Amino acid sequence: MAGDVLAFGEALLRLQPQGDARLDENGPLDAYPGGAELNTCYALAGMGVPVSWFSVLPEGPLGRRILRHLRGGGVDCAHVRTAPGRLGTYWVEYGRDPRSIDVVYDRRDSTVCRVRREDAPWEALRAARLFFVSGITPALSPETRTLAIEMAETANAAEVTVATDLNYRARLWPVEEAAPVLERLARAAEIVIATADDLRTVFGISGSADSMAAAARDRFGCRTLVLTLGGEGAVALDDGARRACAVFPSHSRDRIGAGDAFTAGFLYGWLSGRREQGLDYGLAMAALKHSVAGDTLATTRDEVERVMARGDRGIRR
Repeated sequence: MAGDVLAFGEALLRLQPQGDARLDENGPLDAYPGGAELNTCYALAGMGVPVSWFSVLPEGPLGRRILRHLRGGGVDCAHVRTAPGRLGTYWVEYGRDPRSIDVVYDRRDSTVCRVRREDAPWEALRAARLFFVSGITPALSPETRTLAIEMAETANAAEVTVATDLNYRARLWPVEEAAPVLERLARAAEIVIATADDLRTVFGISGSADSMAAAARDRFGCRTLVLTLGGEGAVALDDGARRACAVFPSHSRDRIGAGDAFTAGFLYGWLSGRREQGLDYGLAMAALKHSVAGDTLATTRDEVERVMARGDRGIRR
């Protein structure tokens, strides 16, 4: 596959009590690297796509842990910068019914929040085939906001495809602050991925799935609008063509990162010339992510396509 993907985003470390333990109890913690763009890059690399991830990590063992994880998954980290500072973390308590999943973030003023314009790999950006940034990155700090928008608009001007998952996070910024920034990001993108909840909450777009997708596509002026619908699957308007796909069966061991796996699958379909199958790849990869622990999905194209074929999930000998 010709060309590269370049992504810009934050790295986090997820800390989680083992089993069904609670955060306020003593006991061992599992630790998983994560972050929206990081997760997407990791899954794309497993599909054989050449991907590069750009960020600013803290000097020391935690930054090295993130790099080791990404490099082990085949992600190019040549554009990653390091600086004194801290790595953002988030703490997860997985609840079983009637308990919900509880998340506590500790990410304020991490090293990526102080990213500088001169840190960005401008030549690599203009040479990339696709640039990806989520709506989480501009929410982190004024510096990440300015750089994320500039990189997206620079890529657009250089005829590099820009893709974004709007990913509104209410804990990071209020709607009135987020809406104009996310709209500007979406207007710079050729591919926009959004949940129905985010379109309603941030932009006041409501109605049926098809009418919401059409309204968002018209508003942003993007070529491709993907609307994810949770357990109902997803729909896409792509160059005027409507496509839809239902979810694939899965065992929900760990839901975190499934949206990023979906994004990776959809982008894989677009990059590989299988645009009509982008939703299938995305939802198959989301189903696979549900079945494994951690934020990132390690998979292969063969495994994903077996899921898409709804084939045998028994013991493979």
